[in-house]
Amino acid sequence: MSKFVKYLLYILLAVSGVFIIAFFINQEAVLDAFLYYTYALVGIAILSAVVLPMIHMIGNPKGLKKMMISLGLVVVFVALAYMLSSSEPLAVKINMDPSAQTLKLTDTALILTYILAAVAFISILFGGVIKMVRNR
Repeated sequence: MSKFVKYLLYILLAVSGVFIIAFFINQEAVLDAFLYYTYALVGIAILSAVVLPMIHMIGNPKGLKKMMISLGLVVVFVALAYMLSSSEPLAVKINMDPSAQTLKLTDTALILTYILAAVAFISILFGGVIKMVRNR
């Protein structure tokens, strides 16, 4: 890891720590800044996840096939989660009634999390088993 990235990570960690402490001290005053900081971090992560593989692809055109397969799997998992989700509200008290579309997207995100957790668990399990069989 380069020194620039290392120091940038330390700075982001320090800023995040300050925001977390300030949030717990005075939630009302820091909430908007905390959310905007979170949006910025998510934006940077998404931009990095999209742009860096494209830069790598320029030097390695064979990587395009793998990226397209990965993108196809992501689309399949999101579509599966969307089909399994419902737009029925939960039986809890909330101040405002969410729309059916909001409920559907929330359900989609939860089911997608469950699917990806199961895939990760199965991958770890099978990876270990395959490694044991090959080393035998």
